[in-house]
Amino acid sequence: MRADLNLQSHLLRMRITAVAALAVVIFAAIAAFVLPYRGSAVASPRTVTLVALAASLWIGFSANRDATGRLERIRRAFAVHGDEGRLLREHWLVYLAVLFRLGMMVVAGLVVAMGGLMVVFTWPTTRKTQLLLGRARALRGDS
Repeated sequence: MRADLNLQSHLLRMRITAVAALAVVIFAAIAAFVLPYRGSAVASPRTVTLVALAASLWIGFSANRDATGRLERIRRAFAVHGDEGRLLREHWLVYLAVLFRLGMMVVAGLVVAMGGLMVVFTWPTTRKTQLLLGRARALRGDS
């Protein structure tokens, strides 16, 4: 009975954590597309996009390896202490770490997606080209 209660409580906490993480991801995605772009004084958009891409790849490849190592350590510790509550708490902490890393991947993905969206905004049009020509001619003094 106690073990079933621990398991159900653990699963509920894990599921609530997952829903909260998903809500944060949805909020971040909405904020990324709604908040005004203020530019970057730190780096160019290309640099920011490349760093975000590299970070998301590193996080993606290392998250699973790190989580697997942590789970193995808590299983070995459980073999010594036998405290099921502690095992489940530590499992939840590993899960939080994984969700945090996945959240960072989402943020990096949004940065990369914004760069892709900027490509759409730069689509060459007749109007943009005529504006360029008009401004360049004005600098020359041509009418």
